[in-house]
Amino acid sequence: MPATHVQPRNIIVVPRDFAWAQDLTTIVDIVTRHFSDFNGNGFYPHPDEVRLQRELRAVPALARLGALLGRVKARGVAISNLGLGALGEAQRNAVLYAIALCRGFPTSTDQRTRRVAWDVRARPGSERQSRFATFSERVGGADMHTDSSFYPMPEEQFLLYVVAAARCNGGESLLVDVEDVHAELLRNPEGRAAYALLSKTALPFRVPSVYAANDEQLEYHMAPVFHRPAALDGALAMRWRYDAIVKGLAARPELDTGALRAAVELVNDIVERRAPRFHRQLPDDTLLWADNQRTLHGRAPYSDPDRHLIRIRISNTPNADRIGPSGISAD
Repeated sequence: MPATHVQPRNIIVVPRDFAWAQDLTTIVDIVTRHFSDFNGNGFYPHPDEVRLQRELRAVPALARLGALLGRVKARGVAISNLGLGALGEAQRNAVLYAIALCRGFPTSTDQRTRRVAWDVRARPGSERQSRFATFSERVGGADMHTDSSFYPMPEEQFLLYVVAAARCNGGESLLVDVEDVHAELLRNPEGRAAYALLSKTALPFRVPSVYAANDEQLEYHMAPVFHRPAALDGALAMRWRYDAIVKGLAARPELDTGALRAAVELVNDIVERRAPRFHRQLPDDTLLWADNQRTLHGRAPYSDPDRHLIRIRISNTPNADRIGPSGISAD
């Protein structure tokens, strides 16, 4: 059955409804004053991020952007014509870092570079490498997934900013609501059994090579697919990345039972082909914010190597209190 492109109710597109005026300059000045090293224009989790967050939230344009996201109360929001297209790379990334910090605490999930702002674009030769490459390193499609599924504390939010959309009629952004996945599983006994199994069984999620501590070390994290975090008042959340699970089971073959594999395959079929999905080509200068616990995201196939997005993952917990790769003291 082909995937339906019915748009989920909780994912919307809105235009920017405020002016930046002089606030872009103010934001860049604030961020520049707090960072002595911009880490290749990718920044890093700031040691005094709570104080910096408080200062940035006082900037009127950032307050209005936060109010816009608060008003719509959606699990995914695309804001078109954000107004950063004319900025240079360093200034643009500084503003994106500021936007992310006003939403929570940007994390450095890459253990090697500690960068917060991650370039989602094809790396030369990534398709030919034998290592476990992540979706952001290559052209083509990206299966539906949640970010940081292979880490102990996946971030609750993420931002994607479109620097350059694909010019090949591909690369559309895809979002699926976790509740729609759950509803599809509840339709029959097979689905209900799969949901029950993947709610109580910890699976090995393998860490892609680019995020691992080194190329020789095979890393994975054990966790169930479905859970109900206390912070969500018992609402359903999902941790999902099909290729990381498959590669994790290959590393732990004693866990790869027929029932577990069948449940994983069923969920993958639902998220890739059956569940309603947001399916849209986001133009240049669009900001996409999404809930990383209650939505899955991916992209349609594309071939344009110049497609370029910036991704920032955002935790609700300060970096100093996080477990796992974060760039601060908890690592």
